[in-house]
Amino acid sequence: MPWVNTDDQMPEHPKVWALSDGAYRLHHSGISYCNRQLTDGLISADKVSTLVPRYKKQTLAELVERGIWASLMDGSAYVIHDFLDWNRSREQVLEAREKKSRAGRKGAESKWGNR
Repeated sequence: MPWVNTDDQMPEHPKVWALSDGAYRLHHSGISYCNRQLTDGLISADKVSTLVPRYKKQTLAELVERGIWASLMDGSAYVIHDFLDWNRSREQVLEAREKKSRAGRKGAESKWGNR
């Protein structure tokens, strides 16, 4: 499972500092969701309301208005600004998993041989 990467100064960034607590939580939950599901920063509109327990439409609007999320396809999806600048892409994660899997198989074959 990949880790979420954020700059340790992100909470003090002017765009983020001005967010309401709800918008900040939605943003962080969105980052986590995208990383977990390997979406490269893309979230379908149907999924947004399930990311936090007390979702409010204003929090999504706040993220879009501040340029932290961008609306795509007439609001049917959203993309997190700069997501791939801080987190690995789906392709990179899958390549790393395959490399680790190959190394594990090679190690097992070395230790146990082909049985």
